[in-house]
Amino acid sequence: MNPIPPHLIAFLATTEASVSVAIVFIKYTIHMADTHVRTRNAPSPTGVPHVGNTRTALFDYLLAKKYGGEFILRIEDTDQDRFVPGSIEKIYQIHDLLGLARDEDSVVGGPFGPYIQSQRLEIYQKYASLLVDIDAAYPCFCSEERLKSLHEKDQFAKYDRLCRKLTTGEAQRKITAGEPYVLRVKLPETGFTIWHDLVQGKLSLPNNECDDKVIMKTSGIPTYHLAVVVDDHLMKISYVLRGVEWMASTPVHLFLYEALGWEPPTFAHVPLLLGPDKSKLSKRHGAKSVLEYADDGYLPEAINNFLFYLGFSYKDNSELLTLNQMVEIFDEHKIQRQNAIFDIQRLNYLNSQWIKKIPTEDLFLRLNTFIPADWNDEKVKQILTLVKERMFTLRDFAPAAEYFFAAPAVDPQSVLDQSGHTEKETVVWFETAKSIIKGVSDFNSTVLHEELVKAQVTSGFTPQEAFMSLRVAISGRSVTPPLFDCLVILGKEETLKRLSSIFS
Repeated sequence: MNPIPPHLIAFLATTEASVSVAIVFIKYTIHMADTHVRTRNAPSPTGVPHVGNTRTALFDYLLAKKYGGEFILRIEDTDQDRFVPGSIEKIYQIHDLLGLARDEDSVVGGPFGPYIQSQRLEIYQKYASLLVDIDAAYPCFCSEERLKSLHEKDQFAKYDRLCRKLTTGEAQRKITAGEPYVLRVKLPETGFTIWHDLVQGKLSLPNNECDDKVIMKTSGIPTYHLAVVVDDHLMKISYVLRGVEWMASTPVHLFLYEALGWEPPTFAHVPLLLGPDKSKLSKRHGAKSVLEYADDGYLPEAINNFLFYLGFSYKDNSELLTLNQMVEIFDEHKIQRQNAIFDIQRLNYLNSQWIKKIPTEDLFLRLNTFIPADWNDEKVKQILTLVKERMFTLRDFAPAAEYFFAAPAVDPQSVLDQSGHTEKETVVWFETAKSIIKGVSDFNSTVLHEELVKAQVTSGFTPQEAFMSLRVAISGRSVTPPLFDCLVILGKEETLKRLSSIFS
């Protein structure tokens, strides 16, 4: 999409316009009480949806479910030049992953299908012809070269409406001669378009600053501007949530609604997602698609929670909320106007909290793709109980657990560094520890703790020296879950084997 010109950004920032000196083209207000709520997510299959699109889909879902309405998924694939095979499947995977169940889409069906725009071309062509007939659109014969030259002079230049000056007869002669053309919307050249946005409040744009956008391409395929208006009307969409970058196009859409005699939906332009440095969100800020986050070990619950707080505030934005709880809490009037800061550290925090909250049995099932297939299930569950408190993502489990399944190569010097004693003294301590471990009949962490602490007291080693040296010997690490729990999971035989191997 083209960037919003600076002078339009400045104008959009003005929430009060002087209506008394303007010809008001459309005045548009919210009508929540009288509306059956129907929302839609309408991504383009030009790649895996950006996380910002998914955030909007979540808000769409919450709004519909809050009022007992319907949530629809529509695929806007009219831009065939940018179509990426597999994108539609990825879109569905994202919705399924996050639990955003659709009431209508191309799979479950519905009364207003088809729900894929490329299957609706005849519908758009019908309304495009109608718009020409009622003088709300006109054919434009300008070449790509001419349009490019206009843009090269000024990147924010709007179409100069050259073909709008053609008479009906002149335009028809060109069409008869076979000259290629597009259809453009015939916007008013004076006055203002004024509307009330659910998020941004009262907005106003001078009509002479708006562009006569192309609504039908030479190929007979509609652009976003026509297709979205026709589909939202025919599918009875009551609320359109979309990014603020589409705000400057709203006058075009409101004009089309007015021209066709249709009631427009309520528009809600949600804030942009920015990186911590306040620049446009990109991969360098850690931004990925939702599917990539899932592949990295982030839980759907945490992703939903994180997206919820990008544009909506609840308490201190750290509460762990289920999707159903979000439905109850969500208030469309409290969506924030200011751009949201995408902070990967907050996602890490929320994910770590969800990992702690989810029962071990459930978490174990989610670990499937993150651990080797030959790891013993029961052992994995035991380890998970210990290490989940230290995990930020599911990917953290395997590195934290691998020493339980394969003895690490341990440098004896690293053990001596922890013991703070000579090798001879450390060997004596290890022999004592091994004797106790070998003699314990009830091999559990409580008994091991009691017996080894008794031995440590008379060993000449401090607790730090005694137990850190054992820890490093069995794991190769200075940081692990509680030592005595680790010994139990390793088992008596494996523990003795590892302690014996250090100074052999």
